[in-house]
Amino acid sequence: MVSVLGQLRKVSAAFIAVMLWSFLLPAAHGLSLAKKELLERLVQVPYLAALSLSTDGHYLSALRRVGDGAELIVWHADGEPDTAEVLPYRYEDLSWISWVGNGRLLISLNEHGLVLYDAHIRRLRPLIDGEGPRPDQLPPVLLSALPDDPTKILLQWEDAGVPGYPAVYQVDAITGESEKIVGGWAPVVRWWASPEGEVHLGEGFDGRRQRLYGRTASGAWQRISDEDFFSGDVRSVLAVETGGATALVLSAHDSDTRALWRMDTKEGGLIRKLAGHKRFDISSAIIDPVTAIAVGASYMADDAQDIIWQDAYRMKLEDASFQARADNLTLVSASYDGRRMLYRQKLKYAPSRYYLYDAEEASLKALPFEAEDEALPKPSTRGVWIPLPRRRGNMHALLSTPEGGATGRAVVLIHGGPVKRVTDGYNPLVSWLTANGYSVLQPNFRGSSGFGMTWQRAGYTEWGRDMQDDVRTSLEWLVEMEIASPQRICAVGGSYGGYASLMSAIKDDDLIACAVSLNGVTSLPLLVQYLETRRFHDLTVPRIKGRLSEYALRRRSPLNRADLIRVPVLLLHATEDSNVPYIHGQMMTRALKNLNKPHNFITLKGAEHQLRRASDKRVYYSGMLNFLNAHIGLHGLD
Repeated sequence: MVSVLGQLRKVSAAFIAVMLWSFLLPAAHGLSLAKKELLERLVQVPYLAALSLSTDGHYLSALRRVGDGAELIVWHADGEPDTAEVLPYRYEDLSWISWVGNGRLLISLNEHGLVLYDAHIRRLRPLIDGEGPRPDQLPPVLLSALPDDPTKILLQWEDAGVPGYPAVYQVDAITGESEKIVGGWAPVVRWWASPEGEVHLGEGFDGRRQRLYGRTASGAWQRISDEDFFSGDVRSVLAVETGGATALVLSAHDSDTRALWRMDTKEGGLIRKLAGHKRFDISSAIIDPVTAIAVGASYMADDAQDIIWQDAYRMKLEDASFQARADNLTLVSASYDGRRMLYRQKLKYAPSRYYLYDAEEASLKALPFEAEDEALPKPSTRGVWIPLPRRRGNMHALLSTPEGGATGRAVVLIHGGPVKRVTDGYNPLVSWLTANGYSVLQPNFRGSSGFGMTWQRAGYTEWGRDMQDDVRTSLEWLVEMEIASPQRICAVGGSYGGYASLMSAIKDDDLIACAVSLNGVTSLPLLVQYLETRRFHDLTVPRIKGRLSEYALRRRSPLNRADLIRVPVLLLHATEDSNVPYIHGQMMTRALKNLNKPHNFITLKGAEHQLRRASDKRVYYSGMLNFLNAHIGLHGLD
């Protein structure tokens, strides 16, 4: 009798909780004034972002906040952004931008090809005089700005005669005329050129094999590398070096982690290891924008770490840091003559800041940023290593706690990809959660990148199994470390992280009280079917499906296991999601509704897979907070 009454109390409490949070969810209006103000500061784009310096050192470009979005602006380096020329493009219109020539800004648009803005005469016009890249074809890629000839630009875009494969074109920035210098051919989908404009490498994929092609002395092309994408020594090309004889590549050639190597572009041999780390993959090369020489490399530990071997470059950074009284400066761009240099300071609690150095005046000035950034929350974040059961090694994770310390309530925030990783940098969502009293644990579970090929490949075909077990281990670690109590934890994630959160709602109801999925995968068969319609599906589908049967994929799908969900679920899905189509959210909410499972579904109309609009982030952040507060917050029901 006591047991039955206990169960009735649980049912009644759950019913009341469902009624409570269903009214709270739409929610920004339900926040206090202070919370509303903080929400606006965190979801809005920075005042200035994506700054870049022209190759002649005279002009700066940036994305400047306007309302909920950002506009493209250009201004003279001696002036201020409030005197800028406003170009007729918003952030969502842009594919990429780059300074070329002397004071010319090349702009690749999502729907209208290439345009060129000449800052000296304030003229904006289409770049190509004649047939150029089209929106339904491969997007254009800048190969070289040809510093020795500022009137020319080297680009690749789809070869009209070889659909699906790019050719290389030299474009005259003055006349708009283009000349094809390398024709397209299968399987090359990416060309690589030296800074001088000579094409030396082609990269392509044939099924699941990555193939690199180098140019012989006679000008012919030969295959110099042929590796299985899932088991071979795949080489990520970063740049062809000056002169064209060598290229910088990332490769796990002689170790489990990926190192930075110098490769022979004619024969494909790895000549010299430039930088490596026993525990972490090298993530990028540091190339001096003035000399175009590799001067260092970076890897991600808890945050970005640099290995710099050129003393002159190191002294340049140290001098700039001293003058700016700022740490973590990196050189973003510079004029070809080295007279002016643009530095960026990455902060962990606010958007990046920028500094402009003038060698003639020996001065370093801070470019405008918002003083209110100093009032943003400063969560305490540290890297931790969590032991996995059955001697399967240690898993890296980031733990962020509120400024006053852990409160007994926590979120396990699961990253997407899943072949990505989390690092300690500015994350507005983490700032929002910690500011509202929640500790945040972000695990780099098996399948994450950055920790060597064995760790990354350990996640292949392990959706719902080993990778999901790592989420479970993260939850148990939070309880063991007394950071949070059982039933005071919520699983949250987007994309793959949304999938893992829903699977946690099925498997971990003894530890979590709720789950949040943003643009999450809900059906593995549906995802595989969709990916198989896209190009290069041989590089994505095997990571998920492998040799698993359709039955096994259904068993690992939240949609097909929805009857086992025993905690409230918040689903959000974007209607224009091209990675995980909107139907995933629709089908999941239909299944939960038919099963009378406590849930809510929020449609983000017009949004894409990555939430770029402040309005969508506002809905996500506020809806999530009210959901968390109802179930694991101070006002949640026991």
